[in-house]
Amino acid sequence: MALLTSHKPKLGLACALTGLLCLLSAAATGDSLKAGLSALKRGHYATAMRAWLPLAEQGSAQAQNNLGHLYEEGFGVAQDYTQAMSWYKKATHQGLAEAQHNVGMLYYQGYGVRQNYRSARKWFNLAAQQDLAEAQYMLGLAYYLGRGINQDNRLARQWFFKSAKQDYGNSQLMFAYMTQAGDGTEPQPQVALVWALLAEKNGIPDARDVAFHAELLLDDPQITIAKQLFQQCLSTQLQQCSG
Repeated sequence: MALLTSHKPKLGLACALTGLLCLLSAAATGDSLKAGLSALKRGHYATAMRAWLPLAEQGSAQAQNNLGHLYEEGFGVAQDYTQAMSWYKKATHQGLAEAQHNVGMLYYQGYGVRQNYRSARKWFNLAAQQDLAEAQYMLGLAYYLGRGINQDNRLARQWFFKSAKQDYGNSQLMFAYMTQAGDGTEPQPQVALVWALLAEKNGIPDARDVAFHAELLLDDPQITIAKQLFQQCLSTQLQQCSG
């Protein structure tokens, strides 16, 4: 589930005309969203609901998405996937990527709706096009497993890579695994080792196994170079980290 953890208000024409009053309103919305997130982290779910419900009813896509999360998880309310879907879809009407991803996850898992991989893939694609790493991972998984679309290792690998470049550990693992196995490309154990090390840094348990198998295919100088490339990836925040 993708929860919106920050708020950057977009000021339209009406705000441009009303100036300071609208800026103050946007700031108040941001403060309420942050207050709700703080309450959620402390387990004060009723407080989070009180912070977000008025904003959601006023049309805040971020608050609508976060309310959907409360209903999906049953935090402070009875778990209700239908309500979760309803709030998520309200937020998707404003193009919120996190909500698009969350709708996709409900379809993918069959929570509150009939499981439908094709519908899930459609929603993942919308969010992935907005560079949401979680959705890019799920889209890659759909292509890799052939769920809701024809199986395609090349496209799976492309989407995993886009997400991996945003430091999303699960995608780093899958990209490393596919690169080592030669799925959608020629086997490249040295590149696979770099990405497996990144996934391991992000706490992905299976990454050590992928790194181990990649190392078996490399000699010591190649392993040394891979570890240097890993450090380069870290120092450049993955900007100089190739696939």
